[in-house]
Amino acid sequence: MADVVRLTEWRARMPKRETVHPEAPARILLFTGVRYERLTPATLAPRGKAGKRGVSDTARRK
Repeated sequence: MADVVRLTEWRARMPKRETVHPEAPARILLFTGVRYERLTPATLAPRGKAGKRGVSDTARRK
């Protein structure tokens, strides 16, 4: 069924870990999976054949 583990006894059997001294502060990087771009007139202008055929990109609306 279930094993009961008494943590105080288990910890007494485990070897002590070395104390870790960090060399530098930690840096956290959050990746949201979203790409942000600054819209400029150059990015709003149609490019190449897609602009000539009248294909519209919803992200490039004026």
